[in-house]
Amino acid sequence: MNLDYKENKLIEILKGLGNCAIAFSGGTDSTLLLYYLSKLKINSKAYTFHSYLYPEDELTEAVNTAKALGINHEIIKLNPLDDIIGIENNPKERCYICKKYMFSYLIERTRKDGMKYIIEGSNFDDRSDFRPGKKAVQELNILSPLDMAELTKSEIRSLLKKAGLNYTKPSFACYFSRFPYNKKITKSMINIISKCETFIHNLGLNSVRVRYHDNIARLEANQQHMNEIILNKKLKECIIKHIKEQGFLFVVLDLEEYKTGSMNRTL
Repeated sequence: MNLDYKENKLIEILKGLGNCAIAFSGGTDSTLLLYYLSKLKINSKAYTFHSYLYPEDELTEAVNTAKALGINHEIIKLNPLDDIIGIENNPKERCYICKKYMFSYLIERTRKDGMKYIIEGSNFDDRSDFRPGKKAVQELNILSPLDMAELTKSEIRSLLKKAGLNYTKPSFACYFSRFPYNKKITKSMINIISKCETFIHNLGLNSVRVRYHDNIARLEANQQHMNEIILNKKLKECIIKHIKEQGFLFVVLDLEEYKTGSMNRTL
């Protein structure tokens, strides 16, 4: 199937809903869905869950995007380690537990708003990755129009580019993904990772992820940012200094390029 066919299939799926709520993270996938909901003038409302598991600029961008597209938008604040039972030890089913909690909450919330369907942004490529959250989506009958239209990540970026929206934004998984599975996680540990990544991203290295391995901080980056860190002594020393100030004894750069879900290799 070519991209035009898949785009038309997505449009048909969305038109068939009549009205819907969208779980809107502000990432590329859900942004594309929001764009078509706006373009097709479908009665819809966006809901964004936000907590200390995501940087504030992710929320700001989601708010700005929904406003620019003219979509009604509600922010739902969470305190994950207190609100969601069973995630503090970072089990391999963590994403399932979180998604089940959030979408169960969203089902009740959207019923009050008169929304018949809930959609979310899983895409066709997600089928080939370890995605325990997908099980919760299926159990609760949440719809995934991008997956249903068989749109891949690269095709989604192409459609965003065509729409004049940001298609270069890196994927951003919650801070829990920076820790090994079956490790007890505290809010202070999450804050450490948040401070490290925010500092590095503010240096212009927005692809870098900091993985937590006890007293070792393992940095993952795309090839361009990897080269910048290695070749720029001042930049490298600046990053090392800041990360060590957060309590790490060692700072290492992973020679493999950054890939989402790298902690899944331990499963």
